[in-house]
Amino acid sequence: MKGLSLINAVDPKLLDQETLRIYEICDGCRRCFNLCPSFNTLLDRIDVYEGAVAKLTRADHHQVADECYYCKLCFNHCPYTPPHQYALDFPHLMILWKKRLAAERGVRWRDWLLIKTDLIGTLGSRTAPLTNWLLNNRLVRLLIEKVVGVHQERQVLHFSGETFPRWFARRAKPAGPSIRKVALFSSCLVNYQATDIGKATVQVLEKNGVQIVVPEQRCCGMPQFDIGDTKAIQQAATANVASLHPWVEQGYDVVVPTASCSLMLKREYPELNRDEKTKHVAERTFDICEYLMKLKKDGQLATDFTQKPGLVAYQIPCHLRDQNIGFKSKELMECAGAQVEVIEKCSGHDGAWSAKTEFFSLSMKIAGKAVRAVEQTPADLVASDCPLAGLQLDQAGASTHVGGKATLHPIQIVRDAYGLPSLKP
Repeated sequence: MKGLSLINAVDPKLLDQETLRIYEICDGCRRCFNLCPSFNTLLDRIDVYEGAVAKLTRADHHQVADECYYCKLCFNHCPYTPPHQYALDFPHLMILWKKRLAAERGVRWRDWLLIKTDLIGTLGSRTAPLTNWLLNNRLVRLLIEKVVGVHQERQVLHFSGETFPRWFARRAKPAGPSIRKVALFSSCLVNYQATDIGKATVQVLEKNGVQIVVPEQRCCGMPQFDIGDTKAIQQAATANVASLHPWVEQGYDVVVPTASCSLMLKREYPELNRDEKTKHVAERTFDICEYLMKLKKDGQLATDFTQKPGLVAYQIPCHLRDQNIGFKSKELMECAGAQVEVIEKCSGHDGAWSAKTEFFSLSMKIAGKAVRAVEQTPADLVASDCPLAGLQLDQAGASTHVGGKATLHPIQIVRDAYGLPSLKP
């Protein structure tokens, strides 16, 4: 059987057959060698068994699935993805394995907790001063590592005392005509932690005459891939599409400042919920820099930049590369007067995966490749469209090569190039 659906329950025997079929193809191709830990493990184990894929043990299969953090780099790297007759989809295979392992092994309460991003964000923001202090306390972090299994050295984004939706609701709305209308899907990270990215997004859009609404929304569901909970992702998709679709019907585009969430709305939701509303929302969803470059193409992007950003080492997140839209963030920063060196190296963060004690060191090893690329670029700034990738790069040492400056989102660099003020809480 070529290809298994994420939507329906999969018979274990069919999953085993599909797994061996895909692993045989991967063994013969090996194009993804060194692309991620899962492929290194898979191909190393196949070599141990001298190419006899059927000899892979239960433990081998488990390790390959556990080491996958759904970066999806292999999908675009693979020459056999649909519509090729082999119909190979390694990322979805790994999700089915995570789903199977969750049923067979159960889900640790730590893994269940870490994917509750809306709950964590709400509690963290309401208690921001205390929570941020506790997360910076070494004794507390040591205790958390021992009890919860979150690595004590895993740096985290600080919680904001004022969430992005609360800031957006209280701010004064600009007067004057609008040339376009946008429904902003801000994301959990922007809502509760990286709020300045949301503010910069609003500032730049309004600078370009765009009317903005922030509809009701919940976590996009990407974290649930960690435990293969496709049912929860379907529920998230249904809820978010129900909120966004009425705005799309009124002529609004959906704009997203974080790559993982735009990937979910564009690509993953239509795989899980194959209805017309989901398809319609997906077709009208844009990454923020993709959207602004669309304005430029239509001759509607403001170009009165007042400050030059300098040389930017730009790490393009894996989930943005998977969208196949080109280097829109690079192009936008260049419009703002920047010189941009693109770094196509994974940060190795992936939300909760890199926070776990068993994967933290491996995640930092992966990040080291991107940091070495930054070292080779005499940059003034480091940028990434993913706040967590930026955090990972800073922790791995990227910020030390640009005078201690934290990694920025491209939209923050564009905001600053316009000469617009950074809006503090």
